[in-house]
Amino acid sequence: MRLMKAATDLQEQTIEELSREFDHLLSQYVNRKKQAVYEQKRPFTFIDGVYNGTMDDAFRILTGLQLVHTIILKPRRHLTKQDRELFERNREQVNACGYSFPFELDDFENRHLQNA
Repeated sequence: MRLMKAATDLQEQTIEELSREFDHLLSQYVNRKKQAVYEQKRPFTFIDGVYNGTMDDAFRILTGLQLVHTIILKPRRHLTKQDRELFERNREQVNACGYSFPFELDDFENRHLQNA
């Protein structure tokens, strides 16, 4: 039998800090109409009934969000097909572990255009 350890406070605090950073990026680069649609999906929240609060889930959410964040901050001209695939795979992982991240890489395109 495998023993499940609870997520640490530090893991969940770090997830919250990254969420605030994503929220900041969205507020600057996603139009208000799209923001309203996303707000209905309750982004940046743990999904009741899906998130188990385990250390493993928190670790997978944290690493997924960190990689997604790194890809979003990459200048558009340097984005590769592999970056897009990594973004999608990690976005799916984060959601599967019980954290709401309903965004696509293209939702952050305006940010990239300003760096191009």
